[in-house]
Amino acid sequence: MNPKEIGAFLKELRNEKGITQEQLAEILGVSGRTVSRWETGNNLPDLSILVQIAEYYQVEIKEILNGERMSGNMNNELKETLLKVADYNQLEKERAAKAGNIAFNIMFLACAIAIIAQMLMNGSLSLVMGETAIFITGGIAYIFTAIKNGSWNGGIVKSTPEKDFAVSIACTAICSIPFCLILAKRIALPQAAAITVGFFLSLSALSYAILRGISRLSKKKADQLNSKTSE
Repeated sequence: MNPKEIGAFLKELRNEKGITQEQLAEILGVSGRTVSRWETGNNLPDLSILVQIAEYYQVEIKEILNGERMSGNMNNELKETLLKVADYNQLEKERAAKAGNIAFNIMFLACAIAIIAQMLMNGSLSLVMGETAIFITGGIAYIFTAIKNGSWNGGIVKSTPEKDFAVSIACTAICSIPFCLILAKRIALPQAAAITVGFFLSLSALSYAILRGISRLSKKKADQLNSKTSE
């Protein structure tokens, strides 16, 4: 298998279609630079893109890999096999990301429950400052890693505006309960309740904005990684 011959054949097929590299790139959902690198033999299309190219040019994948035209139509069995392999690889990546998310979420929830329980028993945030700092640092590190790998939206529950809103409300409500109880030990209950409502609304809005921002950043990074994989 010669990448240069494959690239030359891909260029020949494109010229037969009478389209530019940019037009082909738009059809396949890649960049014009990616198509150029294919046709010069510097890179080869991945399996899923290769199937699309063969279908578009109406040639067999074997013809592309050999760098020359043969008689006959695309082999359906080979096409299906390659599509299944591509889907399998993607499924494995999603399973690995989901397993990591499940493990982290269990640990994260356990830490949060432990901190809240200590706050309720001791009535003071200062006694759990160390655990809280570790908790926040771990959460930030996890979020950074998820964004970097573009895997935030591949978690247990896919991030959507509705689900992010529900998570924000639920988490803020859990935090607001010990906040109000601790505050009520120092000031009158009506005043503590009023402050807690303000705390709940402010933190809910902030949490929702952060979750939506994380989701957008992760999706952008995932798109960039997918584009690089296709090059």
